[in-house]
This record gives sequence, C-alpha cells and structure tokens, in this order.
Amino acid sequence: MLALLAATAGGVLTGCTALQQAAAAPGKRPGIDVPSDPVEASNRPIGAPPTVVGGEGGYAFMLQHADGSPVTFDPCRPVHVAVNPSHEPAGGRDLLLQALGELSKATGLQFVMDGDTDEVMARDRRTYQPDVYGDRWAPVLVTWDSSASNPLLAGVLGRAGPQPFTGTAADSTRWVTAQAVFNAPALDAQLRLGRDEDAKAVLLHELAHVVGLDHVADPYQVMYDTNAYPLPSYRAGDRRGLAELGLGRCYDDY
Repeated sequence: MLALLAATAGGVLTGCTALQQAAAAPGKRPGIDVPSDPVEASNRPIGAPPTVVGGEGGYAFMLQHADGSPVTFDPCRPVHVAVNPSHEPAGGRDLLLQALGELSKATGLQFVMDGDTDEVMARDRRTYQPDVYGDRWAPVLVTWDSSASNPLLAGVLGRAGPQPFTGTAADSTRWVTAQAVFNAPALDAQLRLGRDEDAKAVLLHELAHVVGLDHVADPYQVMYDTNAYPLPSYRAGDRRGLAELGLGRCYDDY
C-alpha cells in the first residue's frame, strides 16, 4: 500500500492508494523465500518512543491485527534504509536524514543508513532480495524520480508505504521493509526557493506512511489528508500514533 501527495490547482491533496506489495513467496523456505535467521534481532526493543505524549489530535493506522493493535516494524531490530541517488536534489539527503531523525525520536525505531543502491521503486518489489542485499529483508528503499519516468508520480509529490510479511504464528504480520519515492523536480523547486520546511513536511508525511501511519481528518496533524498547510514537525496526534507504532512485538522468526 502506497500513500500519495497529489498536487492540484486548489492546493496539494493527499490520498491513499492501495498497491499490492509482494511479500515472501509461498513456502517460506529459509534462505530462499525468506531470510535464514532473524538477522540483528535483540531480545528486547533497541529503542523506545516517549513514554508520555501530551496534546490533542487524531491518528490512524494503515493495518491492524485482529485485536486492534497496529501492524508495526519489529522494534527489536534496526530498520535499514537504502537510497537511490539518481535525481536526488541538492539538499535532499540532508532533508531525509532530518526527517528520519524525527521519525526515530517519535517511534523509538532505530534507522540505519545502508548507503546508495541502484534499485528502483516497483509495485511488485520483493521483500527478500538476497542477490542484492544479502540474507536479510531488503532495506527500506528511498528513491527520487519524476513523472516523466515514473507515471505513478504524475501530479503528486510522493508515494510511500510499508511492505508486510506474515509468519507462521497467529497475528504475526509485521512490516519488514517499505518504499518511498519522491517527486524530485517538485521538491527541488521548493528547496531552490528556500521552502525547505514545505519539502520537509512532504518527507515527514511519507515517512510516517513507511512505518504504518495513515491519514487523518485532523488539519492540525502532519498526517492530515491534505497538505495545503504543510507542517515541518510532527504534532501531538502524529506523535501519539507514531509512539504506538514503536511499541510493536518482537519476532524470533526470520
């Protein structure tokens, strides 16, 4: 599932588009369809969100378990991130690191930058690519592109969303990787005009989708479903939702 920011004459609108993502192939054969072992898994969360998040504001999740708890990344493992630098605007990497830092602070999830990759965004991206990334889940993929080469960016500022995997136990669905693709020419134009905070608002919004936060009808939150009033930092509702996404289960398989 990938969310989008769409530009229109009346402003910048957000919506959510469900795009089917490829999870591990049927069979779950370690080292073939899924990682051989739970790489880098700790026996306890390696970070923690704030214990108290005050203020008001709503939040929503992209997917929930049967008991109502959100589907999350495993907090006992770092979340790796790889960036395709093709078309990356000047200042784009710094902006990405700032936004990931805010996301980490809000969720407690620990993001590890793996460096550059030549992988491109794909609707049927495989979550496990041992020939490219080794015997582990593929990292979160961040790409910069344009509508000229990627029709999914036509009229939008970005798309992002997590990719799930379901293990053998009940309620074992978790996010194992994600994709985020940003409209390079549009964000480059914002950065060149000194509108860094507007560009940062786009990254914050999309990266929150990466960890499973959905749109809300609250105009005072970054995850409001229109971006007519860009917010350069997460608000109380966003932070409460992100905190819950940092309190997920730890898994000992794959």
